[in-house]
Amino acid sequence: MREATALINARATAVWDVLTDTSNVAVWASGISAIDGEIRDGAWIRITTHGSSKRIRLRVQQLPDHVMHWRGGRPLGLLRRTLTVTLTPNEELTRLRVVHELTGPLRFLAGMILPASDAALQAFADAVKARAELLDRHS
Repeated sequence: MREATALINARATAVWDVLTDTSNVAVWASGISAIDGEIRDGAWIRITTHGSSKRIRLRVQQLPDHVMHWRGGRPLGLLRRTLTVTLTPNEELTRLRVVHELTGPLRFLAGMILPASDAALQAFADAVKARAELLDRHS
């Protein structure tokens, strides 16, 4: 399991809007170079990350209180990938927590070749922070 966090000087709704704005995810430094589909509950998306030509198919699940999962994997549960984003409001600040988890028998092999490094995950969190603070200048 890999984790990244950021304390964002923006409202949780503004951060959520940044995370779910499919048309702009590839514009800011998210680490995602292309995305097909809409980031909404129950939808399937296909993402391509910088440095990779492989498209990853993920199912979006949005839960109450600003929690979102992107899930995908291989048949028979051999490999499951889950990216969980959690927003915790704190007055006018928002704590962002991003967790990337691999499960299944092939997780050790996949962990060595998949692009979700600790640095890439933290870069994603930092990019969300920069974008949300730019768009939600409330202070």
